[in-house]
Amino acid sequence: MAFRVILFTGKGGVGKTSAAAATAVRCSENALKTLVMSTDAAHSLSDSFDQDIGYAPTEVATHLYAQEIDVNQEIRKNWGPINDFLQSFLQYQGFKNVVAEELAVLPGMEEIFSLLELHAHVIERQFDVVVIDCAPTADTARLLAFPDIARWYMEKIFSIERLIMKAVRPVAKHLVDVPLPQDEFYASVEKLYEKMRAIKELLVDREVTSIRMVVNAEKMVIKEAQRAYTFLSLFDFSIDGVIVNRLLPDTVTDVYYERWKQLQKEHLTLIHECFQPLPILSSRLWESEVTGTSMLSRMGREIYQDRNPADIFYKDRPMVIEEKDGQRLMRISLPFAEKKELETWIRGDELSISYKNFKRNIILPRSFVGLELAKAAFVDQTLELTFQKPD
Repeated sequence: MAFRVILFTGKGGVGKTSAAAATAVRCSENALKTLVMSTDAAHSLSDSFDQDIGYAPTEVATHLYAQEIDVNQEIRKNWGPINDFLQSFLQYQGFKNVVAEELAVLPGMEEIFSLLELHAHVIERQFDVVVIDCAPTADTARLLAFPDIARWYMEKIFSIERLIMKAVRPVAKHLVDVPLPQDEFYASVEKLYEKMRAIKELLVDREVTSIRMVVNAEKMVIKEAQRAYTFLSLFDFSIDGVIVNRLLPDTVTDVYYERWKQLQKEHLTLIHECFQPLPILSSRLWESEVTGTSMLSRMGREIYQDRNPADIFYKDRPMVIEEKDGQRLMRISLPFAEKKELETWIRGDELSISYKNFKRNIILPRSFVGLELAKAAFVDQTLELTFQKPD
């Protein structure tokens, strides 16, 4: 079987970690060497498997390994010169050593280090399947967008900044005593970016990577999942399924739960309407906590039934480019987006798409050079852009 990466995302508290762990258990039961790792700073895989898990892959069952990233270990491995400069700069600004050390660990670094660890596993290919338990939806959105943001900085700013600093450093060090970034700092940033670029290529490879969203049959959770679906589609990520977790089973007949069961039934219908043609999988609200490999196996069997959890369930592409009548058409699928909150503009060779608080810059293909945006329309949840030569 080809190497697979499966990411799980969802609103905090929906049972995302349990779904990810259950998927990993089912993959391992199919004799696939599987690693499940967490990008969430508040790791809960240890609780899910009911055993200690280290910062290196820890064997938890036959063919199954788990890993929780240790930010301090990863700083020493990936963040050395960058961290040293940040600490020295903060100490110069008057922060105490301990405070400077803490502030030098930027928000979101645990998630980024997790992607770097994924990069290492991709190179080594020690596993058949890597399952990633992502942080709650908003953090995951920022994490997956990071390579695109870093690419803009590296292409537009980094090389100029590095040249300027190289030129002024010999003079500046005689005039001011503020710490200045050295060549090792820029080399580390460049190395970090190259890894992130490789990771982005992996994450958008539909033959390797897919994202599964975990939801509960609740209105607020469904709304957040819709926003996440729009965002992930905007960045060309592949979503291959939705897992509806904690459904009240038919065996619950207590009158107290009748209203809840009716609401869940209505929301389940809404989920099918919203996310089709994505496969909709489900798991009940279990009679006890889903901890330990035995319970995780039961949950995994219920979710996937006779499916192989390592399969790719859906491969549709949210962005398509084609040529027609001398024009070039770009279609971008934006599920659940609203036309009134969608803005599009072009600056140079970049297409910018803004939706609510999200924005994406898309570098246009070379075949679009010299063309202008002649028309933009939003039809059937698809942004249709028409490019042609100027009159």
